[in-house]
Amino acid sequence: MGLLTAYDEVTGARSTSTARIVVIFVLTTAAFAAAFPAIRAAEVSFDPASIVWLRAVFAAVALAVLARIFRASLRMPWRDVLRAAVFGQLGISGFQWLLNSGIAESSIGTASTIVNTAPIISMILAALVLRESIPLLRWLGVVVSFVGVYILGSSTGTTTALGALYLIIAAVSLGTYSVAIKTLLARHHALTVTFHGTWPGIILFAWAAPTAVSESAQAQPSAWLGLAVLVLAVTCGAYVLLARLLQLLPISRVVLYYYLVPPMAILYAIVLFGETPTARELLGVAIAIGGVVLALSAPNRQAKTPLAT
Repeated sequence: MGLLTAYDEVTGARSTSTARIVVIFVLTTAAFAAAFPAIRAAEVSFDPASIVWLRAVFAAVALAVLARIFRASLRMPWRDVLRAAVFGQLGISGFQWLLNSGIAESSIGTASTIVNTAPIISMILAALVLRESIPLLRWLGVVVSFVGVYILGSSTGTTTALGALYLIIAAVSLGTYSVAIKTLLARHHALTVTFHGTWPGIILFAWAAPTAVSESAQAQPSAWLGLAVLVLAVTCGAYVLLARLLQLLPISRVVLYYYLVPPMAILYAIVLFGETPTARELLGVAIAIGGVVLALSAPNRQAKTPLAT
C-alpha cells in the first residue's frame, strides 16, 4: 500500500495541496533538465534516431510495468488511444527526434532559445482553444523568462537553415502537445495517457531499429546510462508528472517549468562536467527565474476545461 499511496499523491490524488504541487513542479523540471546530460552521454554510441527508438521501446515496457505495480488501468476507448498516439508523438518521440536533429545543426544556446518559444505557443493555443483566461502579468512573466533564456543561449548562437527549421517545428510540436492532451487528461489517468503517447514511437521510428540494434552491440556503458536516464527519469518520470500538473493547473502555469529547465541544466553541467557558467549565463538564469516568479504571482484562473479526478 505504501507504493500506491505515494503514487496517488504524485499522479492520482483527487486533491493536491500547494506544497505538493510545488514538489511535483520541481521534480518535473529536474527530470526534464536531466535529458541534456543524458542525451550527451547517449550520443557517444547512438545515433539520434536510434536513441528515440530505443527510448520508446524501453519506456513503453517500463510504463506498462509501473501501471501493473500501481494498479493503474491502461485501457482507453480506441478513439482516445488514437488521439493519445498522435498527440504523444508531438511532445514525445517526434519532438525528441526534431530536437536531436536540430541540435546536430545548431548550438545548444540557439536550440534552447528557439524551443523555449513553446510555452508562448501553448498559452496562445490554451487561450484560443480551451478558452483559458490568462492574466496579463503571466504573459509579462513569460516574456521576461524568454528574454532570460535568450541571454543565456545567445552567446553561442549558431544554426543552419535546416537546424532552425527542425527547432521551430519542435517548438510548435511541444507547444501543441500540452494543449492537445489536456482534454484526454480530463478523462484518463496521467500514466495511461503517457503510455499511449509513448509506445507508438516504436512504430513511427521502426526505420531506425536496424541501426539501433547494430549500435547496441558496441555501445559504451556511459551511453546505456544516458539512455536509462532518458527512459526512467524523463519519459517515466517527467512526462507523467507533467501530465499530472496539466490535470491540476491551467496550462499557462504548467508551461512555466520550461523556463526553469535551462538553469537546472546548467546546474547539472557544473556538478557532472565541472563547467563554469559565464557572467552572461548567470544573468540569463537570474532573469529567467525572475520571470517565472513574476508569472506565478499572477492571479490563478482555472481553465474552463474540466480537470480529471
